[in-house]
Amino acid sequence: MIFIKELDTFLINNKKFGIIYRPDLAKCELHTHSFIEIAYTLSGNAIHTLNGKSELVKENDYVVIEPGSNHQYTKIGTEPLAVMNCVFTANFPYPCAKVNSFYECLQNPSLNINTHKIKPEQVSRIYHDTTGAIRQLFLLLNDEYKSKSYKYMLVSRKLLNVIVLLTARTLDTGPVTGNFISETIKDYVAVHFAEHSVLQTIGAQLNYSVPYLSKKFKVETGESFKSYQQRTRINEAALMLIHTTRTVDEISSLVGYEDVKYFIKVFIKSKGVSPSKFKRLYGSSLIQA
Repeated sequence: MIFIKELDTFLINNKKFGIIYRPDLAKCELHTHSFIEIAYTLSGNAIHTLNGKSELVKENDYVVIEPGSNHQYTKIGTEPLAVMNCVFTANFPYPCAKVNSFYECLQNPSLNINTHKIKPEQVSRIYHDTTGAIRQLFLLLNDEYKSKSYKYMLVSRKLLNVIVLLTARTLDTGPVTGNFISETIKDYVAVHFAEHSVLQTIGAQLNYSVPYLSKKFKVETGESFKSYQQRTRINEAALMLIHTTRTVDEISSLVGYEDVKYFIKVFIKSKGVSPSKFKRLYGSSLIQA
């Protein structure tokens, strides 16, 4: 299909991210693809079929389609069916993603989305943009993508992560009873990931000992605090490697590692390549973009 080939070309040419606008999507046959897609309906009505389930989509509705899903549009009526497609792989908004899925994007520690009650099969569906906020973000994304202005890829990544966050609000992401401590710690780490005394600081605020906080975090999340903080730091380091000209030594210090050799070791364990190679693979063509 020509339409899908266009999307694939956009991904290849634009570092795993692309936007395509169809002012009147008259025909979109059943198909599947290997990338994540968010399709926003700017005007018109259609029946959208996703993995065998057909539903009406109308203006200000958008659909999240996971890789491997089957979907199609069948236009209804004479009004133009204007659809804007944002196509990407998970490591565009989340450089440390290990699985290519929208659900994986929700796991980005920098966003700290509460996914305790969200199941992977829940995210691929139709969403209703009742406030119009997602529409405005899509229009901004399209403007950035068309203009290719300075740092447009960085701006696009930020906008896409806001879309991810606002979409997560419509899922069951409310506070989980009994997980107050781990959520408090994760909120703090999202901003203060480079600090070495996070548990001490939070312990002083909540009047808990460090061992208690450490144990409580592991019980509530299934992951040690050290592992979580390390994952957050590596994610931030990956972003710096992609979007700045800072050296590996500088980035190591900025994300909280005084020993650059240890930082490199941790980075390789997480990403499978050294920071320098990661920068060569993903950062060289994006630093000016």
